[in-house]
Amino acid sequence: MSRIDTENETPGGLNLAERIRRLANGRTTLDVAQFQFVGIAQIRERYGARWNEKRERVAQVARHFISRRIAPEDVLVAGADGFLLVFGSFTGVLADLAAQRISKDLNAFFLGEPDLDAIKIEAQHHSMSVEEFVQAFGAMISATRDSIPQTTRAPGDVIMGWTPVWDARRGALATHFITPVDAATKRPLDWDNQSHRHVEMDERKLNASEAAMRELFAGEGRSLVGVAVHVSSLNNQQGLARLVQAMARFDRKMAHYRVLRVSCVEPGYPRIYLEDILRSIRPHVARAAIGLNWMEPDIGTVLRLQPAAIGFAIPKRALEQPSTQGEVFARVSAAVEQAKSHGVMVGVEGDIPVEQARRFAEDGVTYICSPRIWPMRASLPPAEAWPMSRLEPARPEPACVTAK
Repeated sequence: MSRIDTENETPGGLNLAERIRRLANGRTTLDVAQFQFVGIAQIRERYGARWNEKRERVAQVARHFISRRIAPEDVLVAGADGFLLVFGSFTGVLADLAAQRISKDLNAFFLGEPDLDAIKIEAQHHSMSVEEFVQAFGAMISATRDSIPQTTRAPGDVIMGWTPVWDARRGALATHFITPVDAATKRPLDWDNQSHRHVEMDERKLNASEAAMRELFAGEGRSLVGVAVHVSSLNNQQGLARLVQAMARFDRKMAHYRVLRVSCVEPGYPRIYLEDILRSIRPHVARAAIGLNWMEPDIGTVLRLQPAAIGFAIPKRALEQPSTQGEVFARVSAAVEQAKSHGVMVGVEGDIPVEQARRFAEDGVTYICSPRIWPMRASLPPAEAWPMSRLEPARPEPACVTAK
């Protein structure tokens, strides 16, 4: 997986010139590609009030598209109106050809998307000294680095907890997902979503979940056990091979109780890649689920892949703001209706209060994960009954009438 825009060389952070010099590996010049959106003013005018939403999706799609086509030693930096790619793998003509190929392929992809066909990007290749690079792009990279939290904690510094998932149909906490926990704060670890160490963390979760299952199943306790694996870990051959090797060591007698969720799938993520991922993991787990962005515009093509379930991570702000709360429920409800014809369950996760969890359940959502309602456990527990009635508001006690 490529390093994307925010990785520091040391916990304190080196200055930009030193970071780029390390990337250059002793070279006196750097090869850089600028990817900029063409006619950005006209694009804003065309989309009008929808531009902020559209811009976020375009940026996500473009970043993912480019990151899949660059080498691990390259660095991709997100800017206001495009991206900056610093090559660690190519120089000169080869770097220029790589930039033009990415630009051409990305424009072809946008052209095939009905709601993105107005978007066009162009690439410009530059060879420059480290000092010239700092003068031209130093402010852009500093702003990007400062605006995104850094993750400096290594996987060895975390412990594992267990996050319950409520099954609304069965009225039970029947599934528990393994969750990395900060050893110091004992809170779920906010792992860097762009970290090149996802494979390492995901492998650790797989191994730890197997050990916990064996311990629980040695007695009479039973629970479905879930592992969320970042899509980027499964989308490169080395990461996929490493994780499949870990899954191959699973006790096959417990396979029926395993759930593996392909997480952080961005809107518009190529379905052919998801299909390949599911084909690779299905021999090792009974239930393969897909974790989607709640704004995913095309649920139907995901459902045709026949996952056991699809889930949506709902940002806290989206449920708090009246302007987006209605859209969240509308999108999830529509997904439930689509999923019915495919026999696929739908789940949601986030900081969901009781009244909203109840509404999701009434709208047909099967799986709900909310640490606010069902706190994380320190060890893997067996499944337990948790009826829907516990989400109902408390009824006031009848007034006591005293006869006169």
